Amino acid sequence: MLSMVEYSKRVFIAVVIIIATMVVPYVIYRVFPHFTPFILAYFTALLLDPLGLWLRKNFKLNKLASVTITNLLFLGGIGLLGYFIISKIYVQLVGLLTYIQNNSATIQTWILGISRDIQSTIRLLPYETAAQINSMIINAINDLANLNLVSQLGAYTINLSTAIPNIFFIVLIYLISVFLFNMQLDNIHRRFYSFFKDSSRRKVIYIIGDLKKATFGFLKAQGILSIVTFLLAFIGLIILRVDYAALISLFVVLVDVLPILGVGSAFTPWIIVAALQGNLFLALGLAILLMVIIVVRRVIEPKILGERIGLGALATLVSIWIGFKVMGIIGIFLLPLAFIFYKALVKVGVINIDRFRF
Repeated sequence: MLSMVEYSKRVFIAVVIIIATMVVPYVIYRVFPHFTPFILAYFTALLLDPLGLWLRKNFKLNKLASVTITNLLFLGGIGLLGYFIISKIYVQLVGLLTYIQNNSATIQTWILGISRDIQSTIRLLPYETAAQINSMIINAINDLANLNLVSQLGAYTINLSTAIPNIFFIVLIYLISVFLFNMQLDNIHRRFYSFFKDSSRRKVIYIIGDLKKATFGFLKAQGILSIVTFLLAFIGLIILRVDYAALISLFVVLVDVLPILGVGSAFTPWIIVAALQGNLFLALGLAILLMVIIVVRRVIEPKILGERIGLGALATLVSIWIGFKVMGIIGIFLLPLAFIFYKALVKVGVINIDRFRF
């Protein structure tokens, strides 16, 4: 039978550990922003390390050769991605903004027509609410009349070009760090584990291994789901002969990454607008495409997430949503990792839930 002092001490330790798993990632993010390139380089090295091990095992290469090949492949992948973004996404973005700019008058007329159609509905609302909605519509029309999207994009591009020296230096530091981390990864881990006693070392190795597996599993799962969503949206939009298919598909993926929103937030307003414009073929096609994406994701998502991160669907959703509300985009990744870390602590016995049951 535990004494009250011993029981209180264990409860206090458990609470401190739980709070630390939530607070430490946030503190690290806020206090050490300048270490971001090195942190990213370390995780990139962890991600590339299995490929280096495979090269050494199957082709009998030494450490330097396998790391060099791995980093060259990584650089090639970044180069292809950059080329795709510049040659496809940016060009389509300029084209889309130019189209909106050239057809702003038509869009204004369409918005005015829609506003007239909903006036009868607005009158049913309280006077202050109706006045606020009318004011929003009028402001949107006025903003559209004074909008110059192409020049704004050009200004952003110029500002980005002035920051290129700093960006180039950061990217260079990051790439060099990836190579150095790849070369020294085993030594870094060995030195880190040497700080622990033999009895504790096994627990630490298990916790870090579980956290590592779940972290990259989560990132891989999100990557797979995003790629599937992008390909389905891109192919569907090409079939529907929609312009700027690559740009719109990328937008769908970005919206889908955010909690709660999902692909429906990108397609539903578009379907409604297409139907109101009388383009029933496009509206029906978009609705079918939305259903295909939702069905495919619902089929593969539980299996991918369940196998790769080891969290239930509800725990994953709660951690992603709370992380997003507390820390923004970075919280989408950090809070699920805190849950995974907590599960690992429970598994190795650092936190014993049975001892704290009432």
